[in-house]
Amino acid sequence: MNKLGKHGPIYHLPQVGDPPPLSVQFLGVNYCESDYCNIRELAQVTVIGLVRSGQGTVKVGKRTSTARRGDVFILPAGCYHEVASDSQNEEQWSYIWLNISGNWILTMLEAYQLLPHIVVQNSGLEPLFHEAIDNAKHKSAQELQTELQVNLMRIIVCLSEVLRKQGDTLTSTVQSIKQFLDNSVFSPYDTSELSSQIGVSARHMNRLFKKEVGTTLYNYVIAKKIESAKRMLVDTQLTISEIGYKLGYVDPHYFSNLFHSKTNVRPSDFRKRFRAIQ
Repeated sequence: MNKLGKHGPIYHLPQVGDPPPLSVQFLGVNYCESDYCNIRELAQVTVIGLVRSGQGTVKVGKRTSTARRGDVFILPAGCYHEVASDSQNEEQWSYIWLNISGNWILTMLEAYQLLPHIVVQNSGLEPLFHEAIDNAKHKSAQELQTELQVNLMRIIVCLSEVLRKQGDTLTSTVQSIKQFLDNSVFSPYDTSELSSQIGVSARHMNRLFKKEVGTTLYNYVIAKKIESAKRMLVDTQLTISEIGYKLGYVDPHYFSNLFHSKTNVRPSDFRKRFRAIQ
């Protein structure tokens, strides 16, 4: 149940002319009460936020992370979203947020390898988010349409660079594992092949990967496959069976059940709901 104990400015950007590829329709600042909780069962917008103070929890699907001051959180459309204050933290939780419509933002997040990440810690991007709020205060809707597209792209590129630098701290073994998995989204997950190529036992690989990346090999692979499935459901005419097959699932029922277990919605219903938005 939502408990929207919050206050703060909200800025609405009406469309001027044709909708841009990246469309920020709402942005603002939330100053949250200790019991604040906002839930979207199947979000139709992508939310990117920067924590200004305190800390809270953010949940995408079944994955939960803590977001603290200076962190950026990413809640992609097409997922269950939950954003809540940490009632045990004495400092008020506040954050700047941007609501972004359309599917192009998901394509960009995937291209910059941001979709697997709920929270990017110590982002250093406070100036870019404050710039977005300042622009909303002082510029016309026509000016903002261009300014916010540029600002949003800078945020995406900078987040990718932050993650790249953080990824430099991964051991060479885990970097090799991650690269193999990133390049194998459209193939069946084969632990033995990966183990053979890396030269490390499956158990040791999983232990190393979870320690450095924060999730298991299997969950990492599934998350990437589900995001790819979402893009194909919305952006292509492929049948659900064809999408499953492209992702390495020969049994369409297994793929459909897997998709449902991770998103709480059937692939066919996901396609209908998000095409209706378009």
